[in-house]
Amino acid sequence: MTDTPDDNRDSPPRPRSARLGGPDAPGGTDEALASRLRRRSTLRRGMAVFVALVAVFSVVATGPVAAGLSAADHVPSGDSLETNAVSTDSTEPGPTARPELSGSFSRPTYTGIAGDPVNIRYTASNSNGSAYLLIGGNRLTDSGKLVGFTDVVKLDDFDGTVNTRLLGTAEGTASSCARENTSCDLEFRDQDGDTLDKDLSDLSGATGAGGLARPLVPQRYRLAITNGTFMIEDSGAVTPVESAASSDLVLTKPTFHDEIEVFTTADPENVEGGGGDESLSALEQNGLERTAVTKGDRVVLGFEATGIWGALSHFAEKEGEDSLQAGQAINHTVLRDFLRAEEGVTLSVRQTNPSMNEPRSKLDLADADPEDVSLLLADAKELETGDSTPGRFYLVLDTSDGGPLGNPEPGDEFAVEFALEGTEGQRYAFAETDSEPPDPFRHKSNTPDQFPYWETDDGTVSAEASFSIQERYFEYDHVTDDGELLVEASGGAVTGTTTILPPIEMSATFVDDKRDEPFRSESEVSLSDDGNFTIGADLGNADPGTRLNYALYEGTTLRDSRTVVVVDDTDDPDRLAIDSVPENVTVATGGNLSALGIGVRNAGGLEGAGTLALDVDDGNITTARDLTLSSNESRTVGFPSETVRLDPGEYPFSVTLDGDQRNGTVTVAENPARTTIDDGEADGSDTDDAENASNVSEGDENATNTDGNSTDAGGNSTANDSAGAADPDGNSSNPGGNSTNPDGNSSDPTGDSGGGDGDDEPATFLPFGIGTRETLLGTVVVGAIHILGHWV
Repeated sequence: MTDTPDDNRDSPPRPRSARLGGPDAPGGTDEALASRLRRRSTLRRGMAVFVALVAVFSVVATGPVAAGLSAADHVPSGDSLETNAVSTDSTEPGPTARPELSGSFSRPTYTGIAGDPVNIRYTASNSNGSAYLLIGGNRLTDSGKLVGFTDVVKLDDFDGTVNTRLLGTAEGTASSCARENTSCDLEFRDQDGDTLDKDLSDLSGATGAGGLARPLVPQRYRLAITNGTFMIEDSGAVTPVESAASSDLVLTKPTFHDEIEVFTTADPENVEGGGGDESLSALEQNGLERTAVTKGDRVVLGFEATGIWGALSHFAEKEGEDSLQAGQAINHTVLRDFLRAEEGVTLSVRQTNPSMNEPRSKLDLADADPEDVSLLLADAKELETGDSTPGRFYLVLDTSDGGPLGNPEPGDEFAVEFALEGTEGQRYAFAETDSEPPDPFRHKSNTPDQFPYWETDDGTVSAEASFSIQERYFEYDHVTDDGELLVEASGGAVTGTTTILPPIEMSATFVDDKRDEPFRSESEVSLSDDGNFTIGADLGNADPGTRLNYALYEGTTLRDSRTVVVVDDTDDPDRLAIDSVPENVTVATGGNLSALGIGVRNAGGLEGAGTLALDVDDGNITTARDLTLSSNESRTVGFPSETVRLDPGEYPFSVTLDGDQRNGTVTVAENPARTTIDDGEADGSDTDDAENASNVSEGDENATNTDGNSTDAGGNSTANDSAGAADPDGNSSNPGGNSTNPDGNSSDPTGDSGGGDGDDEPATFLPFGIGTRETLLGTVVVGAIHILGHWV
């Protein structure tokens, strides 16, 4: 052991290794010892300067130093602090020392995160009074700067939880001896063993009763179980007379997760079997990782950070909540109060696309109804946290009108930001106050909002996300222009997409009251995670064209009602088809195609339109019929207006209708109503002579001319009933106005025009021996054609 300084040789010896700044302590030198003597002399002259924090409790440090801890804290240059230390080794026991003190810690080192609660498990007993826990300061590196602080906690009522955000402040541990409502039996003696008339509040900076510059920083702190009797040295160092056990508390710097979890979930009241359960597991089970939130559903926002749980615990306690645990649901006002506390923590949810003259929607926790906002706690996923301390919190927001987001509309977009504020060159510091200890949530007014545990080179860190509001809808895959549902007759189903989430219980009914026995069936709605739905349709073997009533229910609430039309194919519900086509049909040359009857039907179930197209002999005859058929209608369609101008023979044909094609054969036969006429001289020869026949077919030189002029057998023009009728070139058939006989002479031997003057003349005879009057009466003459009262 090394003796005490010369100016204090009469004091009982004590090991310097147990005092901060001693030669055997980290960084201890003779120069440091001299410095302490100079400060002691200053105290004796009445110019005392109090320290903020110090403490060493055991003879030898028992706990390892955690890797990766930050450097020693720096006290602002304006703060004049003096080193006070607490030693765990007792001096020579005084006459009133309290024996029979025992205790132990469950671990040699407790680890936690600065700003979060830490649970310390211990045993302690003192047969001669209460046992106390000293929480003292230390430093991890020899920076020459003061760190930490000391508090004394009465173990009779201590539950083992140390809130590192509050320790040493006016809101510190409930059983802290620095608080007025805690009755502690502490004794303070001088180095001579004489009792001093002091209490904890008189030891500013030595015990946490005052002088704390900022919240507990990431460092190593000593723990010791004592009997409540302390010796105060001339230097101001406080030494426990007796220590039963010691341990270390190592606090690390808080961490931040830069992603925000977003998913949507249905209102638990609407989920079958949900019963309003808003546990995180229930929300996740019934939710989807979807940033498009259906209006009326809930958006869940998850945030992850450490260093905030001590403050949250404090505000939860004020709201009457128990200590915060993962899986716990608490009142959202706890978060509201926390965000108002100027902890350098910000959270905002605001609309990014308001229209002109539209107020911007944003999250308002202050006026939010607890039924519309929930706050849930959970274990961290990405970050390391202490035992039993939550690492994430979830904010659950109802998107209905009048909720925490106001009146969001489909199409509204929202940005979410969660940040821990920091300004380089600045650090969080408690507000200066005459009262001790300091208010934990008042910082210096000339500094910006700062996260308490960021150092001078730390800036703001933030996480961002977004979500949007979408309409609540059912959209069917197969409907008519009038909105009627189409369902296939065999194995049919109603399908489509929806923004309603899968856990919702929905059903559909199909009713047909027009049958002899009314029909009704009910089917469950199957909702998938990808937004699709399927409704199995039991239609009772309904035929295409049948109409039923359809109703959609969400629980017992009617959501939709419309007509269902049974069809053969929902992709082609108004398809027309060819039912029958004759394999062979015979028609006469010059006749029409009325004999070619095509059977067609509506094969879809809805009224449909189509075009029936006919092609004979690869394009020699083409025609089409436009058709409209009602549901289940069938009919036979012919082509009576199409004339056959083909020579006798067999010709292939095809008919098509809406992609349906059939083939057959048309046989063209001689026209039984036609007689060919010999084109020779009128010699009484057979009128059936083909060369003399008056051919009515198009292209025959001897065909009867329908423009009023006829051509005789010799190719000469024959006049109409008007002697001056013009031939096809516009000239009179006979310049003299006389008709011409077959050999080119006038029909009258004298050369006069027959009947030109209106006299009653004998009837002119045709070359084959039939007179005009006979022709008028004998219309059965083969080959003759009567047009507009004229025979040709």
